[in-house]
Amino acid sequence: MVEEFASLDREIDNYLPRINRHKKLRQLILDWYPDLAPDEEATVPGINVDVLISSRDKIRTVTPAGRQALLKLWGSQGFASRAHVMLKTLPDPEDPDQLYTEAALTGPRHLHVMQRPAVISAA
Repeated sequence: MVEEFASLDREIDNYLPRINRHKKLRQLILDWYPDLAPDEEATVPGINVDVLISSRDKIRTVTPAGRQALLKLWGSQGFASRAHVMLKTLPDPEDPDQLYTEAALTGPRHLHVMQRPAVISAA
């Protein structure tokens, strides 16, 4: 499994420039239509293929009035336990004094492939 992981890791590294180029081209094509209405679609013509820009996905959010209603429904303790605050909205997103956040080593682990040193055989 280790050797297969290392092989696939090298393959992915080889594809990253292509993936990044794909993302860049995607954004460039979307930038051609900055005034496209959210429910509108557009077809971008090419030589051999066309690209369909879809309408925007529907994303639901809680309104300020909804937050007030939930605060009344759940009470302050219940609301505080269920609320999610985005770190970028803090007064200082870095929060060096940890006034609003805590940090712990609970994030994902990463695997790094390391080439083993060659074994020199005695003759």
